[in-house]
Parts: sequence; C-alpha cells; structure tokens
Amino acid sequence: MKTRLLSFLAGVFAVLLMLEIAFQILPVATATRSGYYQHPLILSYPAGHCFISSTGWDLKNAQRNCANNIGFLAGRDFLPDRNAIGLIGDSYVEASMLPVGQRLGAMLENKLAGRPVYAFGGPGSNLLDYAERAKFAAEKFGIRTFVFILERGDIKQAQCGSGHIHGVCVDTVTGRIRTETQAQPGALKRILRHSALAQYLVSQLKFDLSKLKPSAWSAPAVTKSSLQAGVSDELQNATVNAFFSQISKIQNSRLVFVVDPDRGHLLEAGAGERNEVAERIQQAGAGQVTVIDPGSAFKEHLVRTGRLLDVGPYDRHWNAEAIGIVAELAGNALIAPEHK
Repeated sequence: MKTRLLSFLAGVFAVLLMLEIAFQILPVATATRSGYYQHPLILSYPAGHCFISSTGWDLKNAQRNCANNIGFLAGRDFLPDRNAIGLIGDSYVEASMLPVGQRLGAMLENKLAGRPVYAFGGPGSNLLDYAERAKFAAEKFGIRTFVFILERGDIKQAQCGSGHIHGVCVDTVTGRIRTETQAQPGALKRILRHSALAQYLVSQLKFDLSKLKPSAWSAPAVTKSSLQAGVSDELQNATVNAFFSQISKIQNSRLVFVVDPDRGHLLEAGAGERNEVAERIQQAGAGQVTVIDPGSAFKEHLVRTGRLLDVGPYDRHWNAEAIGIVAELAGNALIAPEHK
C-alpha cells in the first residue's frame, strides 16, 4: 500500500512538474508585484519591473510589459517637465493587453507632435484615486495639464469597499472622504507568484486560491461592499465635489475629461443623448474644464465600418481604433487656445 501511494504521489509530482515547465515556456501572466512604492496612496509597480500579461485560457493578447522609472507602464520615463501632459485613468490608460504603440499615451503623444505624455494608468481604481495621482504628478514633475479617462462606473466605484480602491474613497455612511489601501500579499500568494502553473490558474482561469488556504497564511482583507447600481445622487455628487476639491490644489491646471459612453447601445434610438458621468463632471467643473463624450464619433465609426471598438467579446476595453478616435478628440482639445 505504501509503495502504491508513493508511486501515485511521484506520478502526480511528475505531471505537475511537466505542467510547470510547459507554462514557464508559454506566455502565462506573471506577477505584477504591484504595491505602494512611490506614494502611500498610489499603487504602481517596482521601477523597471517586467511582467507578462495575457487573457483567458488560450493566452490571448500576450504582451511583455515593463514599468518605467516611476513604476507605471508607459513608453517613456517620467522626468520633471512642465510641458508634459498627465494622462490619468485606470486600465483604459494602462491597456496592458495592447502593444505600447497602440496605447493612448503613445497615440496622444503622436497627435501632439511629440509633446510628452505621461501615462499614469492604475487598473481597478476610481475617480478619487485619479485626483491623488494628479496631485502626485503636479508635485513631482510640475505637470499642469491633465487628460482624465473616465469609465461610466468611476464615480460609483469610489465608495469605500467597492473593490476599486487604491487609496482614497468616500464613506457610504458619512459621505466623507477617507483612505483605504490594499493589503500586502500573504505568504501563500508571495510563494505561488513564482509558479507559472499557479499563475495560470489564478490569472488565466480566475481560480480563487483563497478558498484553499488557511486564514493564517493570508493578509487581512478589506471588506468589500456590493456596489449598488443605484448609488445615491447625493453620494455621487459628494464624490465629484471631493475630486474637484483635491484637484483645485493644483494651481493653474488645465483639465480635459474623456468619458466613455454606453458603447453597447450606440445604435439604439436615443443612445448618446445622456452621459450621466459627463454631465456631473461638466456641472461640477463650472465651465472651467473640457468634457469630451466620444459617443458620436464612436457611433459614426461603427456605422461606417461595422467594426466594434472593443478589444474583443471577452474584453470591453478600447481597441486600437477606439484609442485612435479618443487620441484625436483629446488632442484637438489640447491644441485649442485655452489648452496651449
């Protein structure tokens, strides 16, 4: 019996070893090692850290990404430059599933004839996190011109416990702004991030390893609230007002906002007539900001070409064609006299 058990365990080990070797060769997503390296409320990567990103079991859109000197995925290092433009958003800005040249930072820089664009993308963040990143960019690099890329959920996702918080959120009970940071990885995660097989299960198949580990191995987690579709107008307005209160600390700033429309219904009657996020930003900005809704341009492209603007049915992020449209619109706004 003991011999059979040992033979069985040896067979299992051999299979796992072969799988590990195979996945080490394939472009399986590797550990990003994201953390608070530059600022206690801003997630980034270790400076110069490179990692692989890919999507799904079949490893679609595999890319090798390398963080710059400040720990962001960008086509250039960040150095003090008052002429630079801060491009701020979440995974729509980082766009790790696309080649560097097809990302918004690169396309916008090309549109502006080489004016430096610093892409501060932070996947899984929200409107208040964007304000923190903008202040950081202004203080460290002297940036005064910003382009913010907003998703339709960026305001609602700013409520504490939403799971989309890097450092700053609005308390759903008090309506006040407070900090909420992500826990450091536990011991098991730090060990398994070196295994390609484990990364395949977690990153590609979305297998939840936390269900298998004893609590002693895990870091204390922030309790997540269920993000309600109907976050109150009062709470959303408080979030937007808090954002502008923080941004107002940047003197002589120039702000452009691009707000993603409901791309799933562009061809429906009445589509594009109401972009609630854009309206809230426009109202709170009191005429001092530029707000761009690319819905009309997206619709025209869809009607003219018949091509969708998503990376794919498995990924609703903008593809290169959508990013080209946004770069054109944002670039034109920046070239306008009030943004020179």
